Amino acid sequence: MAKSVGVRGMVSMVVGWSVVLGVGARVAAAPAGTPEQPKFVVHFDPGLMQLPESMTSDRDGNLYASNFSGAIQKIDAQAGTFATIATVPLPGGAVLTGIKVGPDGLIYVTSASFAPDPDGAFLWRVSPTTGAAEKFASLDNNGFPNDLVFQDDGTIIVTDPFLAQLWKIDTAGNASVFLASPLFAGDPTTPAFSGLPFGVDGIAWADHNKRTLIVSTLDFGRVMTIPMDVAGTPPIEIFVEDPALKGIDGIAVDSRGTIWCAVNTQDRIATVDQRGCISVIAQGSPLDGPSSFAFGTGNGDKKTLYIANFAIGSFLAGLPAHPGILSIPAPVPGLPLR
Repeated sequence: MAKSVGVRGMVSMVVGWSVVLGVGARVAAAPAGTPEQPKFVVHFDPGLMQLPESMTSDRDGNLYASNFSGAIQKIDAQAGTFATIATVPLPGGAVLTGIKVGPDGLIYVTSASFAPDPDGAFLWRVSPTTGAAEKFASLDNNGFPNDLVFQDDGTIIVTDPFLAQLWKIDTAGNASVFLASPLFAGDPTTPAFSGLPFGVDGIAWADHNKRTLIVSTLDFGRVMTIPMDVAGTPPIEIFVEDPALKGIDGIAVDSRGTIWCAVNTQDRIATVDQRGCISVIAQGSPLDGPSSFAFGTGNGDKKTLYIANFAIGSFLAGLPAHPGILSIPAPVPGLPLR
């Protein structure tokens, strides 16, 4: 997202392509063992601003999506249905962004706006049973709070692609800057979306023990690692950077350590293995601005990857938009989101 109405612009469709390899990257076609293409689980209505920017799952197998409209949907993947369980009282011009279920069982969801006034930069806490929503933390209104993860002590780390930093929010809702870096900034010369540069976006834990964070920078197609078990300010290392990942939005990590990348502006799902090799898993229709992932957590569902079809680029360009939740089989389960 960028602070411009045309931020997503026209979706860049890349069907027959070649790439210039980036920082140590290799690009391969879809690997054997993933023959199926994504298929729709539920369709949303773009006319109602049901544009799912982010999605998540909980320990009980439930799936949730945060919509630009301020609504939070609970998805029943088996039945192919969804229900709105909460509507966050956003100020005018604000939208919902990242969503996760916390260790307390409550839903935490970020919001942001396309201009500093009115202020929309918050972290909200929502009950999945009653729908009650409360403002949990206030952040810098010049930023754009996006994705989030939890540390074991309940502290939340939030990406901010406009301020090129990571926020840390304690269990009382107090926010501070955890880490800032030029590596987190967007590209002012050739941004992935039309509009302002868009920097650090997706975030996920690389391992069960939460020793390493993985973050992505959208404009540069960059995936970085941050060791969390070091004294002092943790170093930031570029793991891979490649044009095949330009426009990378949300990320997820599976139990093999493979990073799944939602390459929003290229309608692409790609993976990065532990050697830094990029594989294109799926591309083109029915993908429409994929923005986020959640691995299934229910019985018999742990090798399913769910995909949020954001469709914001098509929507803003006046093209047929296909927002919804899709699924694709995965070789192995995902790591826990908390």
